[in-house]
Amino acid sequence: MTSVSCFYLLAFLPLIASLFCLLIPFKRLCFWVSILSILSAITLVTKNIPDLINFKSIGNDYNLALLSLSLEFRLNLLSATFLIIALTAKAIILIYFKSDVEELLDDKNKGKFYAAFLVNLFALINIFTTNRYFNLFVFLEIYAFSFFAISSISKDCDLLKISFRDFCLNVASSILLLLSFLVAFLIFKKSGFDQPISSDISGSNLIILLLIFFVSISILFKFFPFWLFFEKMKNANSIASYLIAESMVVKGIVGFFIAMKFVYFFFGKDFIFANEIASQIFLVVGIILVIFGSIGVYQQKHLQPICGYFCLVNSGFIICAISLNNEYSLRSIVFYLINFGLVNLFIFCLSSFLKKHLDSSSFSKIRILKNNHKFIALPLKLSIFFIASFPLTPMFFGNWNLAYVGLNPSFDSAILIALVVSNFVNIELSLRLFDSLYEKSDEAEEGSAALLSQSKASFYSFAFWAIILLISYVTLFAANFGYLSQNLASYLLSI
Repeated sequence: MTSVSCFYLLAFLPLIASLFCLLIPFKRLCFWVSILSILSAITLVTKNIPDLINFKSIGNDYNLALLSLSLEFRLNLLSATFLIIALTAKAIILIYFKSDVEELLDDKNKGKFYAAFLVNLFALINIFTTNRYFNLFVFLEIYAFSFFAISSISKDCDLLKISFRDFCLNVASSILLLLSFLVAFLIFKKSGFDQPISSDISGSNLIILLLIFFVSISILFKFFPFWLFFEKMKNANSIASYLIAESMVVKGIVGFFIAMKFVYFFFGKDFIFANEIASQIFLVVGIILVIFGSIGVYQQKHLQPICGYFCLVNSGFIICAISLNNEYSLRSIVFYLINFGLVNLFIFCLSSFLKKHLDSSSFSKIRILKNNHKFIALPLKLSIFFIASFPLTPMFFGNWNLAYVGLNPSFDSAILIALVVSNFVNIELSLRLFDSLYEKSDEAEEGSAALLSQSKASFYSFAFWAIILLISYVTLFAANFGYLSQNLASYLLSI
């Protein structure tokens, strides 16, 4: 009963906090209410990880029509792992971009911003904890509406146009998802993710294949519209950076979770992976994404686009891990998610800092940062170990598990091509960063760079050190995350 009460608190605390921010719109109070809501959610989920490892899932299911939306929930090891990483990334983004966002708002609109942020958080948590088709659709729509409401604070017309196009893609994708849910309910008599639609009905393979196509298109356009934001990557607008970080990292994590939820709980892994050709197609798609993203990283001279291409590389590896459907490949997902949600986010935050204060996120500006603000530049030096995928880093463990699968002589060995290309590019990028940090900068250019005030320098030092120490914590306690990844892999294979 205690666990059930905790999950109801987890689900509805952000919604209550949102109403509080509307009624009492004091900027500092609203910010701390938002941060405490995220930290409370992380604590409640983390607290139940041991129970989830033992019992695989914790839930409360009601089929009471109208009451179902508010009373039903289901949390398993998959959703808990993804939720913790998504909430951590969301907290980092809010803290880092807080001052930039609040500069554009008066006190009244600050309250509205944090209210919309908390509604977005409410939807995010319930996306991970619901087990019913209709409930998932509703929370996905709340998430999309609240994200669009947050983007409306920008004064950049181009960014507003991009946000509107993103919202239109969300609407079109939602229609495809709703159609898929209606087909599952009317033809397969399913209303939740308890059993895959392929478990009871035979002779409906064509319908399931059509649903796979619709859902794949929907997930792609709903959660991974990277091409919409690539043109704004080099923009100095801080709100643009905030929205891009939310869209690339948090929405990306949600998209990976939804994809895995459909593979294992909606369609069924036995149906998806029964045909080797289908698995090989997904593997090839993942490898292409890795190689394409790696080439993009190699060609870029600015950190912000590099972060976008890094997200493509991580996405490709996660797709490869799912398509291989092996104990070791599934173990790698946790480490790729950590790299996706923390290391990539660190690079993006650093690049937005360079763009805002030094007018560019190019490598030449790193030398100026090192000379003018050595304490801020020090976390970047430490990040080279994580970017280069040195031993004991999250990317290293992910690559290690995939390489182990690729050593078996079969079509799966093609994953080694992606690993070689990715590691080569990572090392080359690390060397470029190393050169930028230790080469002498142009004196005229260095003299033209304005020094940050003491308060801003202290804030950015704290922010960058906090992120890099969090990543280092994952490295130091890699055994615990390895145990979590092992249990997650066992859970997915047992479904």
